[in-house]
Amino acid sequence: MRRCVRWLVIGACLCAPAAGADAPYRPDNDGTVLEQLPAPRLAGAASLRELRDQWRSRPTHVPAALAYARAALEINRREEDPRYLGYAEAALAPWWLLPQAPPEVLLLRASLRLARMDHALAEQDLRALIDSPLPEGPAARMTRAVLRLGQGDPQAALADCQAARAMVSALVATTCLAAVRGLRGDAAGALDALDAALLRSADAPLAVELWARAVAAELAWRQGKTVPARQHFEQGLRRMAAAGSTDPGLLAAYADFLLAQHDTRRVQALLTPYPRQDTLLLRLTLAQRTLGQQGDAAALTAAQTHTRHLRLRFQEMRQRGDRSHLREQAMFELDVLGDPAAALRSMAQAWSTQREPVDALLYLRIARAAGKPEAAAAVHAWISATGLVDVRLEPELARVRTPGPLR
Repeated sequence: MRRCVRWLVIGACLCAPAAGADAPYRPDNDGTVLEQLPAPRLAGAASLRELRDQWRSRPTHVPAALAYARAALEINRREEDPRYLGYAEAALAPWWLLPQAPPEVLLLRASLRLARMDHALAEQDLRALIDSPLPEGPAARMTRAVLRLGQGDPQAALADCQAARAMVSALVATTCLAAVRGLRGDAAGALDALDAALLRSADAPLAVELWARAVAAELAWRQGKTVPARQHFEQGLRRMAAAGSTDPGLLAAYADFLLAQHDTRRVQALLTPYPRQDTLLLRLTLAQRTLGQQGDAAALTAAQTHTRHLRLRFQEMRQRGDRSHLREQAMFELDVLGDPAAALRSMAQAWSTQREPVDALLYLRIARAAGKPEAAAAVHAWISATGLVDVRLEPELARVRTPGPLR
């Protein structure tokens, strides 16, 4: 994740004496300017500053607060900058603690809480909408379904996908059900259904198509079908670029795919424009480290600089209690720092909140590297319980021998 201000913080730390190089930079006074940023603008919308001014002129006007908060949340999604979550939360402050807030506020508040990894309170908001006859109910169900998928619970996700199916678009419903089927061992059938739905949905909203493309690419990759996986990733990127938008999740997933295919030059070209997003900077660093090992001195120097930046960013995140991107921290500790013991601690925390196939693969790798294959027993149990079939996992499963429900 992130950050705009952090870049200046990192630069100041790197210029400081070596003894203080690992400590976050703190200005001497509140008036110190760390960075001048252009006013962010969403495609086809007013700038965030304009929306902020409209909200400030009417701070208890729900539509103005929602417009500003939604724009800030969207910029957070694109930039992975937590400040924008704070802006969005400030806009919803009059209703933040109300158990019976307006339904539009409840839905957005749930999304903000999910971004903060506050799953319990987010689910409370979603449940209030789901249990009501309000028109926000289907969107709340789909949000909860995606949450359940990320938590590795396809059965619970299926119930929400099916309940919302008649009230959402065909592509949304098919993508949700395809993600469930993929986790339950039917990646082939899920991909066929999703491919057909994408062909019928040429005018799908950007966010929906990017989600569908990411799920389709993942389903193909799990089956070892690298050509269609790459095609879905590339089609998603073309749509993203045409809309002038950024989807860090799609970019990170494609970078992982390219790294697995040893296409490090493509990763470098793909991610160099995104130095602010920590998830993407990590993948760029991995690619540049490989290129450096192959004799590219410039790439090696860049990787070393990025490593220092990422170390400070992860340190700062944990100091403020931010539990997001633990998966990326584990990747960093294993593949960049070469510290499998630290990576195992981070991955155990990550697994407690997110259980996707990519997490299972990483957990197995880390446990093996740490010499503690038994530490990944929970992964084996999860694979057995869901029925997941994934060719990427097979080499790791073959290497590890642990008691328990291995397949």
